[in-house]
Amino acid sequence: MKLIDKPLTEMQKKFAELYVEESGRYSNYEIAIRAGYGKGGARQRAYELLNPDICPHVVRLSLIHI
Repeated sequence: MKLIDKPLTEMQKKFAELYVEESGRYSNYEIAIRAGYGKGGARQRAYELLNPDICPHVVRLSLIHI
């Protein structure tokens, strides 16, 4: 299975939805926390989730919702 076809976890879906709805009002770090990621790793997780080389399936969902 290609990474782009990989199913998203519930937290990844929540992050993508919040990113579309809240981007500009909240930082990517804050959006990751609101999606359920821990404060200690939220900044790194936000970076990974928005990086098309690491999580193309999350980026694709974010673009579909825009």
